[in-house]
Amino acid sequence: MPEEIREHGGHTDPKPSAPPPKRGLISRKRQLVFLSLMILLAAKGLVGIGEVAFVILSYIYLYEFISRFAFPRKQNEQKRRLSNPKNKLFQAYFLATAIIGLLFPICYIGDGLYRGDIHGVRAAAPHLFLLSGQAFTEPIGFSDRFATPIGILGPVFYNARRIFALLDWVKAEFSDTQRPGGPVRLYGGRAIASVNTVMWFYNLFGLLLPVFLPRSCEIYFSADDNKVD
Repeated sequence: MPEEIREHGGHTDPKPSAPPPKRGLISRKRQLVFLSLMILLAAKGLVGIGEVAFVILSYIYLYEFISRFAFPRKQNEQKRRLSNPKNKLFQAYFLATAIIGLLFPICYIGDGLYRGDIHGVRAAAPHLFLLSGQAFTEPIGFSDRFATPIGILGPVFYNARRIFALLDWVKAEFSDTQRPGGPVRLYGGRAIASVNTVMWFYNLFGLLLPVFLPRSCEIYFSADDNKVD
């Protein structure tokens, strides 16, 4: 779940709420962390050219093409919250995505490198690489340079692509009967891969596509109504 959705804010008010305060320095530091993680995974040869190409091409397509021809920034577009940041359930869900989607795979990959489980590491690395790419580009899409739908389309692109990486990870985990580290690592890897797959399926098909993408488009096209008024 994109942090910017939580920050930009689930209910929209009739009156536009003020955009959240900018945290440019924190955002840049976070971007550097995820960029470093991407470079590390790519440098160690744990991800293929397909994942690297996706990050580059999706950036060009979304921020250079779609943002100009499909959703150009409107001067009178009023940024509004897309979800309620004070919702306890939503906060818990956001924390769960961070722990299950980022922390657990990082620990799993680190443990695999230590134990020499290269097969398991290679299966998990594409998901972590793509999720890091999503986290790196989200502050760009949600900035004032782009329209609201562009900020949502970034996570939609990455979630859709990462679903295939997660399915490959699950397939790799359940195809093995032995792993360095014994049953703990074997069943732990299956659990992490399976839970991530279910969670990100729900994130894409239960939240981003049916809720946040239409809501962002509503905000975007309401700028035309404000202009007419």
